[in-house]
Amino acid sequence: MDLSDIMRTRRSVRAFKDKPISREVLEQVLVLAANAPSAINMQPWEIHMVLGEERKFLSRRLLRSYRERGLSCGPGTVKPLPDKFMERARQCADDMAPLVERMGTDFRTYVNEGSLNFYGAPAVALIFLDEAFLPDRMTDVGAFVGYLVLAAGHHSLSSCPIGLVRAYEADVKDHLNVDESKSLIIAVALGEIDEEAPINEFRSSRAGLQECVRWID
Repeated sequence: MDLSDIMRTRRSVRAFKDKPISREVLEQVLVLAANAPSAINMQPWEIHMVLGEERKFLSRRLLRSYRERGLSCGPGTVKPLPDKFMERARQCADDMAPLVERMGTDFRTYVNEGSLNFYGAPAVALIFLDEAFLPDRMTDVGAFVGYLVLAAGHHSLSSCPIGLVRAYEADVKDHLNVDESKSLIIAVALGEIDEEAPINEFRSSRAGLQECVRWID
């Protein structure tokens, strides 16, 4: 599969097979992803790869914390969003809800608990940024995440970037013994798609260029 095909067909998978990925394959994915651009080549991303039973131990802790604290998924904004963004989010939720119901649960529960269980993925990349960096360097991390999900696709792996885990940063850092000077930016679940899970029938739409591009000639 060439790059354009990977870019067109990639999607966020929300149910993975409980099937291990070899460390060799994961290393190949990370080596490719490390080609992402960054300001003056600082490559500020720091990745903690959590695999197998250790991933499950981490998820159990996060789910326990979620049931105690109830912090859930949301757009994470400081003021109301323009209608077009909220409409995209509503449409996404509306399209996923009936698929989740076929799995015997409700949308809110599945997305929140699923996020903290990394949707059953056998591997998760937890991506950190040193607090010495300005927030601007999150753009470098974003570039790395883009390369990471495409590199995973090249190796026939599915992926799902997960932001909710940031709300449980203290639990993650304590469980994995991560230095306090590191900030958790995002997690990316990696694994083989469970084709039988109804949620994986979901396909998100994309806005046309006229909604996000301004041409200046």
